[in-house]
Amino acid sequence: KDDLVARGQSVYNTTCAGCHQVDGAGVPTAFPAIAGSKVANGDIQEHLDLVMNGKAGTAMKAFGQQLSDVELAAVVTYQRNALGNEAGDLIQPTDVSSARDL
Repeated sequence: KDDLVARGQSVYNTTCAGCHQVDGAGVPTAFPAIAGSKVANGDIQEHLDLVMNGKAGTAMKAFGQQLSDVELAAVVTYQRNALGNEAGDLIQPTDVSSARDL
């Protein structure tokens, strides 16, 4: 888990922090916070789906084609276990590849 969180922090800082901020606080009315969010503390598959497929009608774009399975697993694991979130779980690259097959 520590390795995924460390790699996820790098992916987050490169890919997500521009909108959601380095501290995960987001930008009110523009980009929701990840810190303390229902997404990062809720169902892990819904979280992965949001990161992979984005959310229609919002600024949240899909990263499923941009990021590898390892990067997606790492960034979701980071978001769930950092930025004040303590879900305590992790997602493996094999879980991401399985989600791609759905």
